[in-house]
Amino acid sequence: MSNQSITYLIYCIVENEGMDSIPSLANDLGIVTYKDIAAVVRKVDTRSAEKLNIDNELLRNWLMAYQQTNINIFNRGIILPLRFGTMVNQEEEIEKFLASNYIHIKWTFDKLRGKAEIIVHLSWDLTAVLQEISQDKQWLDNTQSINSTDTVEIGRLLFLAVDAKKREIIDSVHRKLIAVSFDSSDGKCTDEQIIMDRSYLIEKAAERLFDESIAELARESKSYLNLKCIGPLPPYSFAPVEFKRGNFELINEARRKLLLSEQASFKEIKASYRRLSLKYHPDKNPGDQQSSERFREIDEAYKILETYCHSCEGTLASFTKDDVESVFIASRK
Repeated sequence: MSNQSITYLIYCIVENEGMDSIPSLANDLGIVTYKDIAAVVRKVDTRSAEKLNIDNELLRNWLMAYQQTNINIFNRGIILPLRFGTMVNQEEEIEKFLASNYIHIKWTFDKLRGKAEIIVHLSWDLTAVLQEISQDKQWLDNTQSINSTDTVEIGRLLFLAVDAKKREIIDSVHRKLIAVSFDSSDGKCTDEQIIMDRSYLIEKAAERLFDESIAELARESKSYLNLKCIGPLPPYSFAPVEFKRGNFELINEARRKLLLSEQASFKEIKASYRRLSLKYHPDKNPGDQQSSERFREIDEAYKILETYCHSCEGTLASFTKDDVESVFIASRK
């Protein structure tokens, strides 16, 4: 592939030591280094990359390669996995990104060192749950005084009973698992039968303890519950940063809310934030809804510009469209 046709698909960030053999995992894999860290990249044809959102087979193949490569690297050492589809056009952009976010990446490595992610899916048979609820004494007591033709009220009480049962089960499972984990992160339940999709961050060395807790939960669970685990995996849900290009509209709006010119140092940004937040602070404007809203906007704008400035080179941050969109930002989730 010529330089003009290459796009770099970034899989993850790793520590350099012991990672010299990464390119041997696949012919199109490479590493881009900065000091003692490196980005693991796959060189792909730019025209293929542009088809990724419309070619399901291509998407499936690339996603499988991304997952398998990250798992192989994860089994060798510390890894900071990036969101699938993170792509840049030039190797220099990756080098610049590693340099400008070096300290935060090192902090993230320390946070995730020796850790793994396990995804827990909890599903139920809703028909069996409804049957159990209908035979429950409390349910019978609650519905005894309701006319059997009042289907709206019966439906409302049934919904509340199902929701309470779901929360009771989830809380019970979570208490058991969080006791042997460092952290947890909720996923999206894409099926009404799945009542819990939650990832747990565990110590790799303590995986057996987590497995024992899962086994105990399975033994104690009702027959209508199904508990499933996936992992150990690289800590996708706990990598505390997302990497993306600067969003000009978002950053320009934040700049205007802090009354800044098209170029400012972080010191100037902080000074403007302090001045405006003091002016519109709710304690100084009790009962003033507009001031409270302005204070919230100022706080959000400052967080956006803080992230942007930490990804810029030099002491001054430029807010022109070209400069903003040329920056590859590491933003905290």
